[in-house]
Amino acid sequence: MDEQQFAAQYLDTFNDQQRTAVTAVDGPVLLLAVPGSGKTTVLVTRLGYMVNCRGIAPGQILTMTYTVAATHEMRSRFATRFGEALARQMTFRTINGLSAVVLQYYSRRYNRQQPQLITAEADLTRLLIQIYQHVSDDYPTESTLKELRTALTYIKNMALDEEGIAALETDLPDLPQLYRRYQEELKRRGWMDYDDQMVFALQILRAVPTVLAHFQDRYRYFCVDESQDTSKIQHEIIRLLAQKSRNLFMVGDEDQSIYGFRAAYPQALMEFEKVWPGARVLLMEQNYRSGSEIVDAANRFVARNRYRRPKKMRPTCGDQGPLEVVRIARREDQVDWLSQRVQAGERLTVLFRNNESALPLIDLCERSGLPYRFRKSDLTFFTDKIVQDVTDFFRLAEHPLDSDGFLRLYYKFGLPIAKRQALYACAQSRRSGLPLVETLLQDPTLSRRVREGLADAWTALQHLPRRTATEAIDLLRDEVGYGAYLEQKKMDSGKLSILGLLGEQEPSPARLLQRLEELRTLLADHQDPPDAPLTLSTIHSSKGLEYDSVVLLDVFDGILPAQPELCCRTPEDTRQYEEDRRLYYVAMTRAKRRLVLFDCPAMPSAFTQEVLFNLPDARQARQRQAEEYARLHGKPPAPFAPMPAALGSQRPPVALAALAWVGAPVRHAVFGPGTVTDVTGRFLTIRFADGKERRLDGPTVAEHHLLEPLETEP
Repeated sequence: MDEQQFAAQYLDTFNDQQRTAVTAVDGPVLLLAVPGSGKTTVLVTRLGYMVNCRGIAPGQILTMTYTVAATHEMRSRFATRFGEALARQMTFRTINGLSAVVLQYYSRRYNRQQPQLITAEADLTRLLIQIYQHVSDDYPTESTLKELRTALTYIKNMALDEEGIAALETDLPDLPQLYRRYQEELKRRGWMDYDDQMVFALQILRAVPTVLAHFQDRYRYFCVDESQDTSKIQHEIIRLLAQKSRNLFMVGDEDQSIYGFRAAYPQALMEFEKVWPGARVLLMEQNYRSGSEIVDAANRFVARNRYRRPKKMRPTCGDQGPLEVVRIARREDQVDWLSQRVQAGERLTVLFRNNESALPLIDLCERSGLPYRFRKSDLTFFTDKIVQDVTDFFRLAEHPLDSDGFLRLYYKFGLPIAKRQALYACAQSRRSGLPLVETLLQDPTLSRRVREGLADAWTALQHLPRRTATEAIDLLRDEVGYGAYLEQKKMDSGKLSILGLLGEQEPSPARLLQRLEELRTLLADHQDPPDAPLTLSTIHSSKGLEYDSVVLLDVFDGILPAQPELCCRTPEDTRQYEEDRRLYYVAMTRAKRRLVLFDCPAMPSAFTQEVLFNLPDARQARQRQAEEYARLHGKPPAPFAPMPAALGSQRPPVALAALAWVGAPVRHAVFGPGTVTDVTGRFLTIRFADGKERRLDGPTVAEHHLLEPLETEP
């Protein structure tokens, strides 16, 4: 088939950018594809073009993507478009699956016994429980095991050394020792987990030239989909395999990289030309999914991300749907609004960061018989450490002689109580029959401050059983001292808020505990009704999908984003903040015809406020304010209009010219005084009084009055 015939048959509906991507075959190519741009269709069509027009043998093409499900979908779409016979000759794999093939080839060629791949979750779970108990002298909850598994995967995919492992911030006790013992035990048993396949495959490709040469000769063309989700170790495997032929076609979008906790490495997209000199970077910017108002809002939001390549979605669907803002007074009003709309006959998809955000809505659906679909029934909330602590506190309030529960809680009153003092209380309670906290109060070694604080906590604890469930949660956090404990340990108190919302429907703490067990059972047994009007999903699970009407739930500071930009103190904080911005962007771009955002002044959202700030009506209002300000002061309109009251003062922005020169003395709202040491484009590099240099977005800090010129003595 010649190119003209192929174009007539397969490319008739493609735009120019899509056509260019299909015909880009030789050499290293990075294709940056915005949401809804048809990247999978383009990638599949490109494979057909390579075989039909360029005469490339199907067996020489290796197509890799992120998940097994994605490889099956891509193969199916290729077979539908170009025929099953040709599809059988093509290779579609995950990078993990490719690693397994490398290990098998090496083992056969050199007659080596490879470790046994452990596919049974139960076997790995038992091993991790044993190791955790040995290291921490405690039994891990389901949520702790999940956190440990995630940490182990992250370590291997990021290829961290001992120093890197030690630097990871987790709630796990002694993660380096947990990791070391886990690897030692796998080796002793002759086992490997899925991530080890990639570790061992990379070691072989680096150390055994004949194995590397075999795969370099077998595959001459490499296509990688969802490359923004590919990990550091996976990118290195790809680099080794493709370095001989240099025919690498990588498709992705760093703006949609949201799997940092799984070690996604979007930096590889930013550094593509450095790794592959002479590479071409192509764009696909036309969005075939969302209405123009949604696309415009998403464009303006993502444009402020720091670590991204310049590109812009272009809408093609016209003004097919609005961006709707719902003003609410309280967090729980979200659930009421959703329930009313679905009961009125609307079909909605609700997206949220964490599965726990859906629990109050699920609780209401179960009570009212409203059918719903829940994309992933993650039950780890019910075994989370904080939920278990609340359960223990409620039970201790009912059973004040329970020494087992007391020994799990004594250091969680937000007070410095030693274990020996807790054991003393247990011994005294057994002899006297008095409540454990009362006997602890009699310990002569307690300081006056601790005794007074504990007495207040004991008074509050005694009141718990007679309060409503929500009142009991508030009492536990504010008066028993558990909130202070969470703050000391820098633990997320969001689960307390979810318990409080669930408690709105319950008359007592005991009844809330019963309801938690009921919900756990309901979710474990839940089957999605085929035509339910309400779909519930995490944003992560929704990636790659699209829905007519999308509602973003629990988008509040402290949840999404996990912490505001001004609170970022370390590079890791900034990395997480940037990923939170991408997560919000991915959520916005799932919507086709309608996107609903909640605006709650009592629980503000920096992200939603930013979107509202850039809506057309808000921009026009600021322009009118700027013109009026200029008229009153006899000056030309400022380049940055004053911010509305919802976001800041009515003052005009700081003049960027007063900040953007080397040597300028400035003061930052958080970092204090400093001196500008470099100006590159819109970015200012500033050395602050603590000796650290920070790179800030000039227009942004000027617009928000975060940076101002520092007046010096004449």
